[in-house]
Amino acid sequence: MKNNYQKIFKLIILFLFFLVNNSYSQEYNYARLTVIYGADIPFNFRSINNFKNGITITNGTVLGITLADSNQAGVSLEGFDLRFRSFNSQASIEGSVYDIPLSTIELEASNNIGLGAATYTGLKELSTSWTNLVEYTQNPINPPAFSDLIWSNHQVNISYSCGVTNTLLGEESDYYSVEIEIELIPTGPGF
Repeated sequence: MKNNYQKIFKLIILFLFFLVNNSYSQEYNYARLTVIYGADIPFNFRSINNFKNGITITNGTVLGITLADSNQAGVSLEGFDLRFRSFNSQASIEGSVYDIPLSTIELEASNNIGLGAATYTGLKELSTSWTNLVEYTQNPINPPAFSDLIWSNHQVNISYSCGVTNTLLGEESDYYSVEIEIELIPTGPGF
């Protein structure tokens, strides 16, 4: 009989990005979230050390952000929020036989290019509720006309941790998966 810690524990995260390679626009704005790479993130637990300490995949996904303002009266685009949750508020990470808590997975955003002035909220646990990863405002004190953001020059890295804060030690071996939804929300008066 093999020890559960010797079995391969594999977790695949499948992503369904709301607005991925699709556009959302109205008369007064245009928002687009583009996956540059990293839409499928596997965690392979192959040692007792992995179960004890977890695994972190740094910069596993790069997202490009495009925002444009057409300067319509009554609406002023000032920035965006980038947030995430489990897809369709899935309550747990589902395995073939067992489930584990969503809080086993954590995400963290960082600047890749062009968004160094944004506020990055740090490592956040996956949950059924929307959680902000990035808050960006071009000039919060005295906003000038919004300068459009183009995906090739405005990118965010997403890093993933599994079992780092909430250990997997003692959990049953299985093939687990969860889909994570990431949403780009334009911000400013009128939104």
